[in-house]
Amino acid sequence: MTQKILSLVFLFTIGISTAQKRAITHDDYDLWKLVSDTKISKNGKIVVTKMTTRTGRGDGYIEIYNTDTQQKVNYFNGNSTSITDDEKFVIFTEKVKYATTRLEKKKKTKDADKEKETLYIYDVANNAIYDSITSVKKYKIAKKNSEYLVIEKFKNKKDSIKGDSLPAWKNNYALVYDLKSKRQDTIFNIKNFVLPEEGNSFYYTTKNKKRKKKAKGVYTYNTATNSKKVIDTSLFDYKSLSVNKLGNQLTYIAERDSVETDSVPFKLFLYKDNALKALVTTEETQLGTTETLSGKKSPSFSENGKRLYFYTKKKSVHKKDTTLLDSEIPEVDVWHWNDEITQPRQKANSDFFKEDNRLYYYDVEKERYIKLQDDALEIVMLSDKFASKYVLGIDYTPYAVETWKSPWEMDYYVIDLETGNKRLLIKRATSTVDITLHGKYGLYFDLSTKDWISIDLETLQKYNLTKNINATFEDKENDVPAPAGPYGLGGFDKDENLLIYSEYDIWKVSLDGTVKPKNITKKGQRKKIIFTTKRQRENNWLAEYVDGKLLIIGFDKINKAKGIYLLEDSGRLKEKIKPDSYEILDVTKALESDVVTFTKQNFETFEDVHITTDNFKTHTQITDVNPHQKDFKWGTAELVSWKAYDGTKLEGIVHKPEDFDPKKKYPLIIYFYERNANGLHNHYSPRPSASTVDKTYLVSNDYIVFTPDIVYKTGQPGEDAYNCVMSGAEMMEKKGYIDSSRMAIQGQSWGGYQVAYLVTKTNKFRAAMAGAPVSNMTSAYGGIRWGSGISRMFQYEKTQSRLGKNLWDGFDIYIKNSPLFSLPNVETPLLIMHNDNDGAVPYYQGIELFMGMRRLKKPAWMLVYNNEAHNLRRMKNKQDLSIRMMQFFDHYLKDAPAPMWMTKGVPRNQKGINFGYELDKE
Repeated sequence: MTQKILSLVFLFTIGISTAQKRAITHDDYDLWKLVSDTKISKNGKIVVTKMTTRTGRGDGYIEIYNTDTQQKVNYFNGNSTSITDDEKFVIFTEKVKYATTRLEKKKKTKDADKEKETLYIYDVANNAIYDSITSVKKYKIAKKNSEYLVIEKFKNKKDSIKGDSLPAWKNNYALVYDLKSKRQDTIFNIKNFVLPEEGNSFYYTTKNKKRKKKAKGVYTYNTATNSKKVIDTSLFDYKSLSVNKLGNQLTYIAERDSVETDSVPFKLFLYKDNALKALVTTEETQLGTTETLSGKKSPSFSENGKRLYFYTKKKSVHKKDTTLLDSEIPEVDVWHWNDEITQPRQKANSDFFKEDNRLYYYDVEKERYIKLQDDALEIVMLSDKFASKYVLGIDYTPYAVETWKSPWEMDYYVIDLETGNKRLLIKRATSTVDITLHGKYGLYFDLSTKDWISIDLETLQKYNLTKNINATFEDKENDVPAPAGPYGLGGFDKDENLLIYSEYDIWKVSLDGTVKPKNITKKGQRKKIIFTTKRQRENNWLAEYVDGKLLIIGFDKINKAKGIYLLEDSGRLKEKIKPDSYEILDVTKALESDVVTFTKQNFETFEDVHITTDNFKTHTQITDVNPHQKDFKWGTAELVSWKAYDGTKLEGIVHKPEDFDPKKKYPLIIYFYERNANGLHNHYSPRPSASTVDKTYLVSNDYIVFTPDIVYKTGQPGEDAYNCVMSGAEMMEKKGYIDSSRMAIQGQSWGGYQVAYLVTKTNKFRAAMAGAPVSNMTSAYGGIRWGSGISRMFQYEKTQSRLGKNLWDGFDIYIKNSPLFSLPNVETPLLIMHNDNDGAVPYYQGIELFMGMRRLKKPAWMLVYNNEAHNLRRMKNKQDLSIRMMQFFDHYLKDAPAPMWMTKGVPRNQKGINFGYELDKE
């Protein structure tokens, strides 16, 4: 009897707990924060985590965690964090309160009068603020020098330093701050400054009093002696400062005069060993008669400081006619059928195409110039950190017109850094070629043979690294009519063997093919665990190690969870964190210790930061970012499987309310794109929508969300969507808890197209929302992706749209798969979003769909967010879409009154005044 009473009390308590939780509303989005930046110090003593609001409307904080003491401290609105190399200090700024900045915007406060950020210096040993500095614009700290930082401060008439006159404070100025003594030195009229990774010298420019956009001189500052030195003040302007790692070499570009023409000559300088040398002064001597020094592309030093890379541009043969008024100059784009680069693509990439650049370098030791890029090469791939002798160049021009192909073809050349001479490496390559560790070999995946190939860059001999391995290295799930790409690379192990991914396992191979390949993970294929490595932060070619053991991430294909493993030298793969019910991301190791941070998440668990200091024997959660989540109704995620109409085995995710009752009937929203089942353990904090439904909001408000995987065959994307989505919908109906009369579908972009197609083939759904949908594949085929300027043809023939033929050879399948031509069949109310600055799917596609629905008197609404992209970027518009989309679904699936924007519309003269959110209860 006592046991029964206790059980009843327990159940009653659970009921009260659930009842006390409330559903998420649109007003709650600002409560949620995200981990936007995590830094770990060199030896792992300090971890700094930055938390910001997901919406940007509100204030955040930083958390500093000490792994030695397990103490942590938070600082309001912390931003721009740095940890000194010696781990003694954490530097950060405090952002101005959101409420303050909002009020300043409302009052249209002048920039000079706005509140400014404050810089704080946190003392690790004393767990306290060491010093603070107000009115800070930015700061910089040397990567490997912990003695000083440079702080740029906004001009402030209230500031005063003994001996300085008021006019000196009319411009921004800088403080050179000594971290040991707190001593501050001042640099007036600061314009720009650069710090090396190490060394005691940094460099800066100051503003010209008469021409504030120009620099009046370039200087060096020695932090050991606290002394300043003039490098040059004789020219008109100084820009593009770049310094080598040790800080003993500076390069910059200077303008010779103030004459503004299309061919303003520049000078390139090198400052080394306290001596200034002009490298490019007489251009005809160093560059020839057809090139001039680029003033837009910055020079830079090689990793070892022995080469100074710089760019030229081809001289224009035409000059602007300055005798004409702007009103007399025609504004016209001339499109030529045989242009290598189309006008829209030139416009979309105007910064890249504005100059026809060539890459050179100056040999600092041998004092000579080497031209690396001739007229045939569009790109030179600098890999100087690894390469000892060679770099690669790419020539697209023979195939530039053929943008409908995917992948694009290109010719690769190997360039000798000593001479600048080039040799053809691969003709008509369709894969990216990389230079590997030490620069001796090139490496690429052959899409025709499905093998990894290395090339000796000296002899040009090729080695097939995978031909004798009984495993699959190309993506088996590839379902577009283009060659499948590889699963990828894991970098190099500590013995400089290359690590290659097969479908599940990691293989160790040698670049010259002399060592027999070895499966180092062994059990991936058998246990259906996909193993990958973690790359090092400092050298992305190298795989990461913990306690001398290779760090490996394992993704369980069955339960969709990730785990962590260490591979011992004996070959034993030791499981450290079991892949059971979490997604593990952002694994980061300290540079010089085995301290590792990572995040863990699933649908119910926010991705808080965890840390291990004992090689994963234990790990500790060190952040608690969203503790208020416990006050809200949440949900669960579960994996489901079924067979499509054609017998294909499919998977999907079902999200349910946390107080789910299998005896109830729930409204269902089906969201889809392509394949999503591997994201079973993803966490979704509530947030305004950029384009798609918010699963967390939906389950909190008693919807069920179903996300089915879709698989495709060439030539029938619409039919394949029907095959997978509709079979999945019927599977869900059979579970007994779905109200079959209250189901809806939603998708964005490719998902939006599939929504538009499905409502022409079925009346099963009570409502549908399509974001940025293609409605007419015949007109979309000939369109432009305005974001990149590239013709859309390739995606229909070779990639996502999966038609596999051009419009003329496959006209019938273009018509068959276009929703526009079947609109008379539609009976489902349709909400469309298509924005007028969509750079991916042309805006007119949404217009064609809407105008067709309007002409046929089908219920349809279209939301057009002005100057917005494919997915919404502005928070105000995301908030608006979230409200309207849920009002739309609530009306059709929950019988809620329709809002006025749905029943009456919003007249143009009421735009921005009357949102139409209020419910029409007539």
